[in-house]
Amino acid sequence: MAKTGFPSIDKTHLQGIPEAKLHPEILPVSMFATFTQVNSGHLEEPAIETDGKVYTKQMLSSDIVKFAGWLLENGFKSGDKVMITSPNSYEGIVATFGANAIGARVIVIKPIIREELDLFYEELDAHHPEMILFYDDSFDSVDERRFYVKYAKAWLVARPTTQSHLGFRSAIDSISISPDEIMREIEKHSVSQDDEPMLYLKTSGSSSKPKTLPFSNRAIFASLIYAANSTGTDTRDQHVKKALCQASYYHGYGWMPLFVNIMGGNPVVLAGSSPEDVANYYKLKPSYIYGSPLTLRQFMDLTPQDADISMLVAFFCAGAALHERDYEEGIQYFRERGCQAEIRNNYGISEALCVGTFNDHIPHIPGTAGKFYIGPEWLLVDENDSEVKYGETGEAIVSAASLCQGYFGDEELTKKHFVSRDGKIFFKTGDLLKLCENGYVSFVGRERRFFIANGVFEKVNCETIEEAISKLDYVYQNAVIVTPDEAGAKAFVALEPDFSAEDFGEDKLRKDLSEFLIDYQMPSQIIFVDQIPMMSSGKVNYKLLETI
Repeated sequence: MAKTGFPSIDKTHLQGIPEAKLHPEILPVSMFATFTQVNSGHLEEPAIETDGKVYTKQMLSSDIVKFAGWLLENGFKSGDKVMITSPNSYEGIVATFGANAIGARVIVIKPIIREELDLFYEELDAHHPEMILFYDDSFDSVDERRFYVKYAKAWLVARPTTQSHLGFRSAIDSISISPDEIMREIEKHSVSQDDEPMLYLKTSGSSSKPKTLPFSNRAIFASLIYAANSTGTDTRDQHVKKALCQASYYHGYGWMPLFVNIMGGNPVVLAGSSPEDVANYYKLKPSYIYGSPLTLRQFMDLTPQDADISMLVAFFCAGAALHERDYEEGIQYFRERGCQAEIRNNYGISEALCVGTFNDHIPHIPGTAGKFYIGPEWLLVDENDSEVKYGETGEAIVSAASLCQGYFGDEELTKKHFVSRDGKIFFKTGDLLKLCENGYVSFVGRERRFFIANGVFEKVNCETIEEAISKLDYVYQNAVIVTPDEAGAKAFVALEPDFSAEDFGEDKLRKDLSEFLIDYQMPSQIIFVDQIPMMSSGKVNYKLLETI
């Protein structure tokens, strides 16, 4: 057959991949059932390392069963909602597995900080969870009277700072229901009878507001299958002595490496993301580090010169694009210290538990983000939704069993981004990519406008900043773009005629903005202009602003 140039017809980039991997069987299997099957016979091995403690697979399994029993003993049932407001913590992982094991729905949201309490209360109003698991330093921020009677049957505090609330460990160790009874109930839900949402992840998204993504057990299991098939590694990969995960698991790109490694049998290190934490990663002896371009830079800057990093096999950079200059500096840094680690710059989407591209076990090609995950169906389309040819730029759309089930509580946004095509549901990513015949993918840009805030790994949307600036009564017009290094935002501000930039000053504008924006959302640059350039359509000319 003569080549047409269209990937969906020629499939040149898929040559040599077995049919079983292109169309794998995806079952709606619970997380605990997956973990149990993969790790049977290896329960003495370490599963999680955190806070200087090592929990074996047997200990993790036992605590998961205990937590499931505590839920059952306290009247929780399939379909009930368990909200977890913890960072990467052992207790949060146990609760996620345990609730999922009895068919409860798990809602994982960002650790609560006082400045964002309103978002927490919005989540309560939206979900009405029957149980809430707090992390100790987030619990003190919450006014219990606002929700306790109205929503939750029960609450737990992980690592409690006071004795006035039921602690996580004391709760699960006090159950009286027998392990056999618990296991019989768990086995009922090991394979779901339907494809209902089981996991809700909160993500800051790429629009102006955070979004909640609901995933089914089938979607969760699919993410494990896709990762294994794409990277060429089996479950319980012997190369992965320790997988260090530092992105919070309420993000898709934090959840996927953490839980997929645990379900797949690889030992996981739960690590913090502060500079002090990064400076000590080498002491934990990880073979894989899942981080970001910022984490890589901090690792190179803060790790002692005489540190032994020879154990490192791969450094994964996600959440933001890694520039080729940073890649080359990173490789040089590793080689000078006797480390053969590879740097893997991946592209991913939270709406599919970070299904995107992989760089495992394939040569690095400058300017690319590796190859598409095997299993999902990818298409690159133009503005008319027609497929583009190899080497041409198009918006990436994807159909996969790992896709979330739309945006919880936002039908309009769901209809906009989840579309039917050829009898399948595709997610419109809004990201512009190129696909070559050899299968390598190049990231060209985003239709959406956001950056990843340094230090907190949160997406900050330009629309969010624009909305805040527009609330200031002395601002006439404003427009915000991402800086060239994608590490911050540049705000262009036109003042009302009665105000002068010389007399007014940037400091006052920043002070007033602090009422609407958190520190990490602040624009890194503010430029006062006479007017914002507009196109004939009446829209802001962002392309022109990028040249200023």
